[in-house]
Amino acid sequence: MGNRTPGAGRLRLVHPSSPPEPPDGDAAAGTGGDTARATAAGTGRGAARVSREHSVSAGQPARGKGGDSADYLLDPVIRSISLAGAGMLEALYVCRLATAEHLRLLVTPTTASSRYVRAELGKLARAGLVNAVQLRGRTRTKVWFLTRAGAAAAEASPAITARPHRMSAALAAGPLQFHALAVADVLMTLHAYRHASVLDCQVEVSHGQGNAQDPTGSSSRSMVITDAVIRPQPSAVEGGVPPVLFVELDRATTSSHRLADKLHAYDRYRQHRHAASRASSPSSWQTRYPSSEYTFPPVLVVITGPPERAGRRMDLVWNQLKQARRGLLSGLDSGEVAVAGVSHAVLLSHLARPGGLTAPIWTPLNPHAPATPVTLPNLHAAARPPKRT
Repeated sequence: MGNRTPGAGRLRLVHPSSPPEPPDGDAAAGTGGDTARATAAGTGRGAARVSREHSVSAGQPARGKGGDSADYLLDPVIRSISLAGAGMLEALYVCRLATAEHLRLLVTPTTASSRYVRAELGKLARAGLVNAVQLRGRTRTKVWFLTRAGAAAAEASPAITARPHRMSAALAAGPLQFHALAVADVLMTLHAYRHASVLDCQVEVSHGQGNAQDPTGSSSRSMVITDAVIRPQPSAVEGGVPPVLFVELDRATTSSHRLADKLHAYDRYRQHRHAASRASSPSSWQTRYPSSEYTFPPVLVVITGPPERAGRRMDLVWNQLKQARRGLLSGLDSGEVAVAGVSHAVLLSHLARPGGLTAPIWTPLNPHAPATPVTLPNLHAAARPPKRT
C-alpha cells in the first residue's frame, strides 16, 4: 500500500508504492498490461452527494502509471472540478463514450436520478473538458466524450495509463456509437456492483502487434483488437474467476464467419512471440499478463439483442468453429483458448446480483464443449475435449 498524500486542493490520492510494470512490445504500443495499482479517495465540491464507496477512484483498485500525486493535485484544472467530475473524466477516458446514466452508475449508484451527474457534466463542458453528441435515433439523450483538454487532464491522474486514442464529435456520432455504448454498459455495471473497477479495464486493446517487418508494433499489424480487457476484483479472482478476461461485444452486424475468424485470431496471439524473442521465451501474452500465469485469458463473446437471437448466434459460431478444423489441433480445439458466449441482457441482469460474475450463464463455444452454460471458474475445464477412456 502507498502512503496517503497530505490533502492539497480538492483530492487526496494514494499512489502505488510498487514500481510500474516493465515494458514489453505490446505495452510499449500504449495499450498497457498488468500494472502496479493505485487507490484514490477524496473530498471536494459535491463529494457529500457522491457515494465515496462507489465513486470511480474511491475505494477501488486502479491501474496507475505511478505519476506524481502532488503535481496532479496542484494542476489548476483538477483543482477546479469536484471529486465526481474528476471521476467522470477518468471513466470517460477508459470507456471513450458514455451516457449520463452510465456515469450515474459510477458516481451515484444508489440514486435513481442522473440529475446531479448531468449538472457535473455541464460544469465539465463549460470548462472545455467534455463534449456531447446526440444518441443516434434519440434526440434527447446525449453521448459524452472527452475533448483533447479533458483527455490531457485525465492523463495527469496517477490512476490512468496514457493511451494514444482521442475521441471526436464525428467518431462519437458515427456508426460505432452503439458498439461503444454496449461495451460501456458492461464496464459500468461491473464497476457499480463491485465485480471490477472501471479503471482496471481497457477498451480496444491491440494484441500481438509487431513482427520482423514491422518492429514498431503498429496497431495495423495487430493479430486481434480486443473490445475490452477486464481485470476482476481480487475477491472474484480468489473465488476462481480468471484474473484477466477478454471481451468481444457482438451486435450481429457481421457474419458468423467473421466472428469465428476473430476467435481463431486469439489462438494465433496465444502462440505469438515478438520477432526479437527466442523460441524458449514466454509468449507475448504471458509477458503482458503475468497474473494469468499459464492459462490464456478466456474470450467472452457478449451478444446484444434478445436472448433467443443471441442463442442462435452462438449456435452459428459454434458450427463455424467446428467446421474450421482441418486436422491440426488448434488452441480452440484443445481448450487452450476457452471461448464462451452470453446474451448482453442476461449478463447485465446477473451482474446486478451478488455473485453475478460467477453465475452459470456462459455457454462454451469450443468445438468439443457441451452446449450447457457453465460458470467462469469452470469454463476452461468445459472447453477441453473429453478424456478418452
